[in-house]
Amino acid sequence: MTHEGVLMSSLHRRAVTATLGCVVAVGALVPAAMSAAHDGGPDHPESSSFEKVPLVTEGLADPFELAVAEDGRVIFIQRTGEVKVVEQDTLRETTALDFGYTLDLLTQSDGLLGLTLDNDFSENGWLYLLWSDPDVPKMNLSRFTMGPDNIIDRASEKRLLDFTIWRGEGRANSHMAGSLAMGPDGNLYVATGDNADPFDQQGYTPIDERPGRRAWDAQATSGNTNDLRGKILRITPEDDGTYSIPEGNLFAPGTEGTRPEIYGMGFRNPFRITVDPATNAVMIGDYGPDARVANPLRGPEGMVEFIRMTEPGNHGWPYCHADNQPYIDYDFATGISGEAFDCDNLVNDSPNNTGLRELPPAQKPLIWYGYGLSEQFPELATGGAAPTAGPVYRYDADLDVKTKFPESFDGHWFVSEYSRNYYKVLSLDEATGELLSIDPFMEHETFVAPFEAEFGPDGSLYVIDFGRGRGAGRGSTNTDAGIYRIDYVAEGRRPVSSFTTDADSGAAPLTVAFDGTASHSPDGLDVTYEWDFENDGVVDSNEASPTHTYEDRGQFSARLTVRDSDGLAGVSVQTITVGNTRPEVSFGSPTTGGFAELGDTVPYSVDVVDAEDGSTAEGTIDCEKVAVNTQLGHDTHAHPLANYTGCSGTVFLDPADHGPGQNVYPVLGGGYQDQGADGVPALAGQDIVRLQVRDKEAEFYSEGSGVTVTDDDSARGGRLVSDIDNGDWIAFGPVNLSGIEGLTVGAVRGAADATVEVRVGSPTGRKLGQVKVAAATGAGQVVSPSIDIAGEQGATDLYLVVTSKTQPADGADLLALDWLVFHGRGIADGNAPVVTAEASRGGGPAALSVDLSGSAVAPEGREIVSYAWDFGDGTTAEGQSATHVYAEPGRYTARLIATDSNGTRDWTTVELNVADAKR
Repeated sequence: MTHEGVLMSSLHRRAVTATLGCVVAVGALVPAAMSAAHDGGPDHPESSSFEKVPLVTEGLADPFELAVAEDGRVIFIQRTGEVKVVEQDTLRETTALDFGYTLDLLTQSDGLLGLTLDNDFSENGWLYLLWSDPDVPKMNLSRFTMGPDNIIDRASEKRLLDFTIWRGEGRANSHMAGSLAMGPDGNLYVATGDNADPFDQQGYTPIDERPGRRAWDAQATSGNTNDLRGKILRITPEDDGTYSIPEGNLFAPGTEGTRPEIYGMGFRNPFRITVDPATNAVMIGDYGPDARVANPLRGPEGMVEFIRMTEPGNHGWPYCHADNQPYIDYDFATGISGEAFDCDNLVNDSPNNTGLRELPPAQKPLIWYGYGLSEQFPELATGGAAPTAGPVYRYDADLDVKTKFPESFDGHWFVSEYSRNYYKVLSLDEATGELLSIDPFMEHETFVAPFEAEFGPDGSLYVIDFGRGRGAGRGSTNTDAGIYRIDYVAEGRRPVSSFTTDADSGAAPLTVAFDGTASHSPDGLDVTYEWDFENDGVVDSNEASPTHTYEDRGQFSARLTVRDSDGLAGVSVQTITVGNTRPEVSFGSPTTGGFAELGDTVPYSVDVVDAEDGSTAEGTIDCEKVAVNTQLGHDTHAHPLANYTGCSGTVFLDPADHGPGQNVYPVLGGGYQDQGADGVPALAGQDIVRLQVRDKEAEFYSEGSGVTVTDDDSARGGRLVSDIDNGDWIAFGPVNLSGIEGLTVGAVRGAADATVEVRVGSPTGRKLGQVKVAAATGAGQVVSPSIDIAGEQGATDLYLVVTSKTQPADGADLLALDWLVFHGRGIADGNAPVVTAEASRGGGPAALSVDLSGSAVAPEGREIVSYAWDFGDGTTAEGQSATHVYAEPGRYTARLIATDSNGTRDWTTVELNVADAKR
């Protein structure tokens, strides 16, 4: 999705604007509290005063949390099960511990999730890990000891606590949180997710109390005082590997129906937490649900939160969210909405609750926002909402490190946005907890998916960029992922070390050409080169682009140190494998941009070519080692769904409902890890394919010209594409139209007659078809003409170009685009409902009443569970049959959608032509 928002024009801080918000109640809009505007503190340095230094940029598979030891070692974990250590002076990397998780455990968000170091780590080597038990459905919180060789002995484990999870029940393990943090007082904080399936509530709150649906009821977890999920836990680790309960948690030890470990409750997915080293305040980023618009029968739009906890409390989920906007007590069995929850007097009467019935009142967060532009916090822009809580900086005047962050950041909270790809700095009044301002930070730097941040003992900021894709098994990694150190460089920037090679693996002897000419000094100083091809401490070359032959088999870390004339140095490394060649992996099918609806079954094939193992074409590849994973793409990130093995087969694209109007799409990843060769480590290759859904919102275009995305409550997803003039266009890509037969355009008629052209390749590329949309005779007239488009093979970009011979004089829109529906199975197989429909008439004058009816046949072993009519004029109805009146003239495409018991849906259409009675 293209995120277009309001960004700050100044590099310096800007005070929060005071605005009036609203909260949803049954049948009413109630004013919310006003935000106070305050001046911020001193100005911060410009972005150019900071430098992002790469530490690890290859081989990362779901890097999750990191910590920096006093001696500078960077310790990080990967969800796939590894604890790794990086020595900053050489960038030498060691695997300290590997839980060896298999594909079946990594289907959702299970894995190695949390890491923090003991406050006395430099003396005792203790670190804490939160990890999924591979044998039973539970999470373990353990202390391990790292030896002086950077290796963790598995036998050193001391199990502090564990808690049951609902692995295998729906998709409850999508919300695991898992962040760990140590406070300066020696207390250990643990963030846990609500462990509730987030996909079957149309984007609202999961309070499904029907029998057998406990994994869809967060009242059993987040709202349960006797459960450790959806919480912030606070315990005091003891030297013998046990723990005690510190004073001041939410419930005193011995209180019936409670757990004394709970410090905070009522969280959905508090994905990242940190503790202010000066005040012990707990800083939290809590994810929210996915509804893009409020619904008076269900509750507010989906919002997310930044929270600063200075005392124990209940933060409302699943009853209230954002600035205490209440959800509606919706009965999933009857479909009837009750009253709004009372955020000050919360009652958990769920049959799945094992704790107290009367709950503490809900607390408001520091910041809340949704997909659109926040009136209270416009500095946060727009787009997907995925808050990540980073650290609070504390300036140390006695620390003699010139790259430490400056004093102007003292006491400021660094946060990031995983979906919006930025960092911000929050200024707070620590006495009152009031937010003073929201500042940009390194706004001109590229962050693919900022995921985790911690300040090191050197005063530099260490960050994880999650990249794209997912780590699933040992054959896949995240594209463009990295671990970086951010230095303050106002007194001189380090030279940038960067090099490429013509090969990173191959048979021995292996000759590799190195090119370090991209290395440079940002300050324009002369640089020198020091190549250590085997990272053994010996300088092998001082040339800019040397060649080296590796005679011996093995894996080597080639290191380039670049020094400038002021004596500053930059280092980069790459791994060279000799005696084994990296496999080449590619999808034969499906192809990038192919169309498949979530819920479809898609055939796949993966081709592998490996110099040592052979190829799939030759039949010498062990297909049990070929891993394929499905992911639910959502805005700019993806949820892991399911893992498969095999060179070919079918995958099921889990519907994983995010509610209406969401930018969701399927992603497939394929990977293969080879067998290694005579003691030479194994290597992995992978490929990733992003697919297109057949039913999509127009506002999720990949590129546009002259248009604006506008909030509109009457639009299907709450937004539409507007400000369309002659020649304006939107594009979707890449797309592959194989298996697509037609396209319906949901348009709002505008001030003049207009034509929508469908082209490929460019706005002036080959025209597949076009349709005319007549000028409106009143406000909000939605039409849905269909166009036959003969699908052409291969990836391309699809353009919708609007033209008109008449441009309205007042600058009004020619039309607005709301949604698109592509017809045909695309790349999906036929394992879907077969739908038929008919209309009592195909056309007539305005105020036309049409009887519509249809039926569907489900695939074998399934049944049809729902029918829905989309009349093509902005209105819908449930059921096989319907009578509808088309009040306005225009071309309409009525669609009957049938959904089976697997969540697979398909549709058929009936086209109607309604004439203007006056003509």
